[in-house]
Amino acid sequence: MRQAVMTAPYEVVVHSVPDPRRGPDQVLVSVGACGLCTWEQRVYRGVRSEYPLLGGHEVGAVVLEAPAGSTVAAGDVVAVSLLPRCGHCHYCVSGRSNLCAYNAPAPPPDGRPRGPGGLSELLVVAPADVYPIGPEGTCAQAALVEPLACVAHSVRRARCQPGDLLVVFGAGFTGLLHLAYARARGLTTAVVLTGRDAGVTQVPDADLTIASAEPAAILQALRDALGVPGADAAVVTRGGGAAVAAATETVRPGGFAIVFQSIPDGEPVPLDPARLRSREVMVGGAVSHTAPDFETAAHLVRYGGIDLAPLIGRTFPLAATREALDHAVARPGRRTLVLPSQR
Repeated sequence: MRQAVMTAPYEVVVHSVPDPRRGPDQVLVSVGACGLCTWEQRVYRGVRSEYPLLGGHEVGAVVLEAPAGSTVAAGDVVAVSLLPRCGHCHYCVSGRSNLCAYNAPAPPPDGRPRGPGGLSELLVVAPADVYPIGPEGTCAQAALVEPLACVAHSVRRARCQPGDLLVVFGAGFTGLLHLAYARARGLTTAVVLTGRDAGVTQVPDADLTIASAEPAAILQALRDALGVPGADAAVVTRGGGAAVAAATETVRPGGFAIVFQSIPDGEPVPLDPARLRSREVMVGGAVSHTAPDFETAAHLVRYGGIDLAPLIGRTFPLAATREALDHAVARPGRRTLVLPSQR
């Protein structure tokens, strides 16, 4: 089979390796689509030096072989979770497996590339890590289950309930995915446009689009359009430290501000401790997903509870992974997909 490996900044090598062997308790899948997340993009650009890297953790695939008695069969379209979880550390047993103490394994000692491996034609995975998305599902849709699971985790961290108001900072891919998920969950939504959203004037999936990221302007827009003094929760997907500070001023007393964006180390976040204390505003992060989050996302896709088609961008064959990464970096509003296998 073939794999696409990042070997240096802006360098990708597509080469052949032996097909993986399926163990008796494993599932063999053919990778039909793999999304290019911001992690792969940062490694490609040299922002993160993690070479050689066999990236790809947003995977939609078709089952080729499965153990007898498993919940999937040959021909099923599945979303694949490639996040390592040991299952027995403190975080795993307490329901926070996204923080698994062992989910960052060391690089293979034999010089093979590290990474989740989705930019391969074939993968061997555990039955617990494959999630059917139904007979009408496509590998492209299945590939977006993983980022949708991260969004499900983010909204759950914000403790949002149907009818609550969620303010999303940023109208890039993850911002739009938050809005789509929130709508599917019965939330009222507002999106705040940031400096990276130049050219965007209206976001259809949001109940309200706010052009200014200044807290006073956001609060005035919420009062004028929705008749509320603040949001129940806010999620920062763009805007950096300034957006995090604005989010804490946008939420009501007792509200939650969630940092979803990967903000560079050392970037200042001008928080007001007195405000956090007196209004009991909670600030926290959201990273990756747990197995129940992944199940929630797969269930939504399987039963048509969310339309992911508008978030799927251009697709490329595995041989053009370098071009795909260039496209993903230049056009981050939709998810660029690599299609490794045509089996």
